[in-house]
Amino acid sequence: MKEMKWYLINMACWTRAMDLMYSLFVIPYFFIPTLVVLPVGVFSLIGVPTQIQLVMLVIIITAEMCRLYLLFLLFLSTSASDFFDFDWDSPYESTEDVRYLGRDDGRTPSERGAHEPSTQYLMHERFKEDMLAVLQKRSRAHFDDLARYFNSKIQIQSCFASGKNLNADQLYQLMIHLSAYYRVWSNVEFETRDLAGPKYAFAIMRHNATIHDGSQIAGKWKYEASFYRGWNSFLIDHLTFVGSCRGIPQTAPQDPLEDPDHFVERVRTKLVSDLFLPYGYFKKLENFEDFGDWITEAAQFVVCDEPKMNKKEFIKFMAERYHGIRRYSDNVFNYTKNQQNIEITFSTTWEAPNTTLYRDTYTFRVKKEEDYVPQLDNSFSYWRIYWVTKKCTVDRTRHPAILDGANNLMEVNKRFCGMIDGENWDVFQSFLDLFDPKDTIWGACVGARDLGYDKIREHMEKVAMRYAKCVVTRVNIRNLIRAEFATTFTMSRATDIQEQEEVDVGFSGFKDKDGYWRMNRMYFLCDETTQKRKFIEL
Repeated sequence: MKEMKWYLINMACWTRAMDLMYSLFVIPYFFIPTLVVLPVGVFSLIGVPTQIQLVMLVIIITAEMCRLYLLFLLFLSTSASDFFDFDWDSPYESTEDVRYLGRDDGRTPSERGAHEPSTQYLMHERFKEDMLAVLQKRSRAHFDDLARYFNSKIQIQSCFASGKNLNADQLYQLMIHLSAYYRVWSNVEFETRDLAGPKYAFAIMRHNATIHDGSQIAGKWKYEASFYRGWNSFLIDHLTFVGSCRGIPQTAPQDPLEDPDHFVERVRTKLVSDLFLPYGYFKKLENFEDFGDWITEAAQFVVCDEPKMNKKEFIKFMAERYHGIRRYSDNVFNYTKNQQNIEITFSTTWEAPNTTLYRDTYTFRVKKEEDYVPQLDNSFSYWRIYWVTKKCTVDRTRHPAILDGANNLMEVNKRFCGMIDGENWDVFQSFLDLFDPKDTIWGACVGARDLGYDKIREHMEKVAMRYAKCVVTRVNIRNLIRAEFATTFTMSRATDIQEQEEVDVGFSGFKDKDGYWRMNRMYFLCDETTQKRKFIEL
């Protein structure tokens, strides 16, 4: 992006230089063809020979063509700066795919590097964007972004409790309550008024929304802000919800305020278009914390073979797992519902930094739960996620089969060391995905009792605990047509990084009916004469 910025600056400078050159040297020559036409006409009248007239005609045509060409260049030089308004201070310093630079990626204005709200216009834009993101998407990040510009003595009021000032957290809870009650937004209007000069901002945001019974209800927000020189920005002094409070229930309803279809659609939008956005931007913890607002505090989490975790640990796990993942594909969302419960299933395929493709599948169980709203001094029923199940990650990478099996050899060695190095989250499952579950035999040392597919993971976890670093030092190819080879791995002990041991492992495989390689044999080669470790003793 920075290289493009300097390129555009240089292009603009050269454009202006060309304008100056055309003004000094080119424009005077526009009149030369006209000066030539007059003498030719005169020569024709006085009987100048035809040959000379033809020469003069060629000169005229050539001069006219040159003039048209120069006029075309002049048009290009002026149009570049007149028709394109380049923003040299663009906040979009991003390495995103260029197709998605203009889309709403869910980031707050501050995260995008937007200018501080130092003018009325910037303050209005900041207020409108953040408020709608909270009311429509329940974004805590956008609320916190707007709250940065709350005056320390701000007065926040609502029509629910006239004369009572709310703090920032109470305002957020009220907005979350309203977002659950509103179904479909429409007719959002933003009215600004210049009442006291450029150092004072006043605006009203109006909207209509469809509620649970299909009727329309109006909403209205008003804010006042003043410019503070010490902050070099506007700060909000007053914020009031002055919409219709009569239509919103003051007593706790038996059924959730939000119908199940509306809740499911919000979850789908959050998963597909925010947390797991195809070609998405770098994920942050705030994205998953927003999603965590829809999960009960006592929710149960079953995440493959991960240790038991609570809600906070699960959110952290999700944020760390998908941090930096930029490419998602094949998102699938399904759900079933009844009057009491909803079950949502979501699957996504993501690409790891090493280009390996993994597929994760989540199941969310939803039920009714009461939540206290302090602004209304009452409890209301909402849909909340109370159970989350994540299946073990499946490796979806399909490597094309080639006759010598070299590609498969490299993949086996890479994933074997991956289990020792811990380079990604599901390294053990990734390694197991290379083997045929129904026809795999392996052993720790030749001559030992053969074991099945279901014992590989248990043994490799012990190996991974013993060692901290793995490097492929030698590969002995026996028969690549049948994918038979032996690899020598040099591994460093976990207790002392200086102590190293060599481990020889033999592999063999086959090409399945679909033309892909599958492994079905693995043996740890133990040689007493060379002091190789007997892994059967681990």
